[in-house]
Parts: sequence; structure tokens; C-alpha cells
Amino acid sequence: MNKASTFFYQKSSLILVLVLTVATFGYLFFVMMEVAAGFEVPNDSNKSLGTSFGFSYDAVVQFLSIRTPEMIARYQAFNAIWDNLFALLYGLMYVAWVSYLLKPFQAKFKMLNLLPLVQVVFDWLENYELASIARAFLAGESISTTAVELASIFSMVKWVASMLVFAIIILGIGMRIRALIKKKPSGE
Repeated sequence: MNKASTFFYQKSSLILVLVLTVATFGYLFFVMMEVAAGFEVPNDSNKSLGTSFGFSYDAVVQFLSIRTPEMIARYQAFNAIWDNLFALLYGLMYVAWVSYLLKPFQAKFKMLNLLPLVQVVFDWLENYELASIARAFLAGESISTTAVELASIFSMVKWVASMLVFAIIILGIGMRIRALIKKKPSGE
């Protein structure tokens, strides 16, 4: 893991973070939103289970029961394919941002730049469970309470990791600004 951390610190640059940011948001707006439209129900506030901070068994049943089999199949594919690619993209983007912002301080923060990968792993675990729940529902099987609980826990861990990543990014911006202010010669 230390080699991966060092690699990202060395390779991070403003150009790389901007390219990854454009790629991530481009994928979100031009691919993910298009694919998600295939399982959205008009006037339903719950567009996707993975966007909430955990969910109950009843919420999952309600989410699936108001959708057609075609919509559920699209939701299953969304979790099995499209959202996993998005997690990889945003994970690389966040690793690059954290690495870039903390690069001057990498000796102090060491492998903290890899924290966004925790978010990715738990997003993948959540997606796996949600895809299996959708598959079971389509097959007419009962929904496993364990699968729902796991997916909900994975969702919560993903969002906690996300909040930590944002806090680290804000910290990195603050530290960069502080370092710039300290560099300025006095009297200017």
C-alpha cells in the first residue's frame, strides 16, 4: 500500500486532477444519469437506494415494488456495471485530489491519500448487494433481510468515508493556502 500511496503522490498534478474531475463528472452527467433514467419512477423521491445514508427493509421493498420488471433489470445492471465504473472514476479522482493537495505534506500524512479507496470498496460492496437483491426480486424470491442490512451498512460506511474525504480535501486546501501565505515576503 505504501508503494501505491507514493505512486499517487508522485504522479498527482493539477492537470491530472482536472482531467479526472472532468471525466468523473462527464460520466455522471452523460452516462449515469441517462442509465438511471431507465429505472426512475416519476414523482418518487427515492431515485436510487445508494444515494441515501442507509435504508430499511421496507424502503427496499417499496423501492422495488413500484417498478416494472424491466426497470428492476435496469437497476440491477446499473448496480452491477455502471455504478461500479463510476465508483472507480470518482475514487481515482479523489485519490488524485488528496495526493495533489497533500503532496508537500506527504511525509506527515503518509497513506492518507488512499482513503478514497475505502469509499470505492464499500460502494462496490453496496452495489453487489443491491444487484443481488434486485436479481432475487426479479426471480420472485424473497428479499434477504441480511442482504438489505449489509447493503445499508455498506452504504453508511461509504458515506462516512465520503465525508472524511471531503474533510481531508478541505484540510489540504487550507494547508496549501497557509503555505502560500507563509511564502509571501512580508511588506506586500
